[in-house]
Amino acid sequence: MRPPRKGFTLLEIMIALAFIGVALVAVIQAQGQGLKLTDQVRFTSRTVFLARELMAEAQTLPGLTDGVEKGTFDEPLDNLAWERQVIPVSILKGLYKIVIRVHRVGEPARQGLTLEGFAYKESG
Repeated sequence: MRPPRKGFTLLEIMIALAFIGVALVAVIQAQGQGLKLTDQVRFTSRTVFLARELMAEAQTLPGLTDGVEKGTFDEPLDNLAWERQVIPVSILKGLYKIVIRVHRVGEPARQGLTLEGFAYKESG
Protein backbone atom coordinates (compact mmCIF):
# COMPACT_ATOMS: atom_id res chain seq x y z
CA MET A 1 0.00 0.00 0.00
CA ARG A 2 1.02 3.52 -0.73
CA PRO A 3 1.19 6.04 2.06
CA PRO A 4 -1.29 8.98 1.64
CA ARG A 5 0.29 11.90 -0.18
CA LYS A 6 0.24 15.37 1.23
CA GLY A 7 -0.31 18.44 -0.98
CA PHE A 8 -2.38 19.37 -4.01
CA THR A 9 -2.66 17.78 -7.40
CA LEU A 10 -1.91 19.71 -10.55
CA LEU A 11 -5.61 19.68 -11.46
CA GLU A 12 -6.58 21.23 -8.13
CA ILE A 13 -3.99 23.97 -8.57
CA MET A 14 -5.19 24.76 -12.10
CA ILE A 15 -8.82 24.99 -10.97
CA ALA A 16 -7.82 27.31 -8.11
CA LEU A 17 -5.84 29.50 -10.54
CA ALA A 18 -8.84 29.68 -12.88
CA PHE A 19 -11.05 30.90 -10.03
CA ILE A 20 -8.45 33.47 -9.00
CA GLY A 21 -8.15 34.63 -12.62
CA VAL A 22 -11.90 35.12 -12.96
CA ALA A 23 -11.99 37.04 -9.69
CA LEU A 24 -9.11 39.29 -10.77
CA VAL A 25 -10.81 40.08 -14.08
CA ALA A 26 -13.95 41.08 -12.18
CA VAL A 27 -11.94 43.29 -9.80
CA ILE A 28 -10.11 45.00 -12.68
CA GLN A 29 -13.39 45.64 -14.52
CA ALA A 30 -14.94 47.09 -11.37
CA GLN A 31 -11.92 49.36 -10.92
CA GLY A 32 -12.23 50.62 -14.51
CA GLN A 33 -15.94 51.22 -14.07
CA GLY A 34 -15.23 53.11 -10.85
CA LEU A 35 -12.82 55.40 -12.69
CA LYS A 36 -15.41 56.10 -15.38
CA LEU A 37 -18.04 56.91 -12.75
CA THR A 38 -15.62 59.19 -10.91
CA ASP A 39 -14.97 61.11 -14.13
CA GLN A 40 -18.72 61.39 -14.80
CA VAL A 41 -19.41 62.66 -11.26
CA ARG A 42 -16.61 65.23 -11.56
CA PHE A 43 -18.02 66.42 -14.90
CA THR A 44 -21.57 66.64 -13.55
CA SER A 45 -20.63 68.54 -10.39
CA ARG A 46 -18.52 71.04 -12.33
CA THR A 47 -21.15 71.61 -15.00
CA VAL A 48 -23.94 72.07 -12.45
CA PHE A 49 -21.89 74.71 -10.64
CA LEU A 50 -20.98 76.49 -13.88
CA ALA A 51 -24.53 76.35 -15.26
CA ARG A 52 -25.94 77.84 -12.04
CA GLU A 53 -23.35 80.60 -12.21
CA LEU A 54 -24.27 81.38 -15.82
CA MET A 55 -27.96 81.34 -14.94
CA ALA A 56 -27.48 83.76 -12.04
CA GLU A 57 -25.44 86.03 -14.31
CA ALA A 58 -28.17 85.98 -16.99
CA GLN A 59 -30.91 86.67 -14.47
CA THR A 60 -29.06 89.73 -13.14
CA LEU A 61 -28.34 91.30 -16.53
CA PRO A 62 -30.15 94.62 -16.92
CA GLY A 63 -31.54 93.60 -20.30
CA LEU A 64 -31.92 90.31 -22.12
CA THR A 65 -31.79 89.86 -25.88
CA ASP A 66 -33.38 86.98 -27.73
CA GLY A 67 -31.03 84.46 -29.26
CA VAL A 68 -28.14 82.17 -28.51
CA GLU A 69 -24.74 83.05 -27.09
CA LYS A 70 -21.82 80.62 -26.94
CA GLY A 71 -18.47 80.63 -25.24
CA THR A 72 -15.80 78.67 -23.44
CA PHE A 73 -14.41 78.86 -19.94
CA ASP A 74 -10.93 79.95 -18.94
CA GLU A 75 -8.24 77.60 -17.69
CA PRO A 76 -8.35 75.14 -15.98
CA LEU A 77 -11.87 74.55 -17.30
CA ASP A 78 -10.98 75.27 -20.93
CA ASN A 79 -12.18 71.80 -21.93
CA LEU A 80 -15.77 72.96 -21.22
CA ALA A 81 -17.99 75.21 -23.31
CA TRP A 82 -21.34 76.88 -22.66
CA GLU A 83 -24.40 77.96 -24.59
CA ARG A 84 -27.07 80.39 -23.35
CA GLN A 85 -30.40 80.64 -25.15
CA VAL A 86 -32.87 83.40 -24.28
CA ILE A 87 -36.46 82.91 -25.41
CA PRO A 88 -39.25 85.45 -24.75
CA VAL A 89 -42.35 83.91 -23.18
CA SER A 90 -45.46 85.04 -25.04
CA ILE A 91 -47.76 84.85 -22.00
CA LEU A 92 -46.23 87.84 -20.24
CA LYS A 93 -44.28 90.71 -21.71
CA GLY A 94 -40.85 90.96 -20.09
CA LEU A 95 -40.70 87.26 -19.11
CA TYR A 96 -37.86 85.24 -20.62
CA LYS A 97 -37.00 81.58 -20.53
CA ILE A 98 -33.26 81.01 -20.21
CA VAL A 99 -31.68 77.72 -21.24
CA ILE A 100 -28.07 77.11 -20.22
CA ARG A 101 -26.07 74.18 -21.63
CA VAL A 102 -22.59 73.27 -20.42
CA HIS A 103 -20.74 70.59 -22.35
CA ARG A 104 -17.30 69.32 -23.29
CA VAL A 105 -15.56 71.22 -26.09
CA GLY A 106 -16.03 69.38 -29.37
CA GLU A 107 -19.21 67.61 -28.29
CA PRO A 108 -22.76 68.71 -29.12
CA ALA A 109 -24.32 70.97 -26.49
CA ARG A 110 -27.17 68.50 -25.94
CA GLN A 111 -24.70 65.88 -24.63
CA GLY A 112 -23.84 68.04 -21.64
CA LEU A 113 -25.88 69.43 -18.78
CA THR A 114 -28.96 71.59 -19.42
CA LEU A 115 -30.40 74.04 -16.89
CA GLU A 116 -33.59 76.00 -17.53
CA GLY A 117 -34.87 79.04 -15.68
CA PHE A 118 -36.81 82.27 -16.07
CA ALA A 119 -36.12 85.96 -15.68
CA TYR A 120 -38.49 88.89 -15.63
CA LYS A 121 -37.26 92.25 -16.90
CA GLU A 122 -39.69 95.14 -16.70
CA SER A 123 -39.69 97.28 -19.78
CA GLY A 124 -39.47 100.76 -18.66
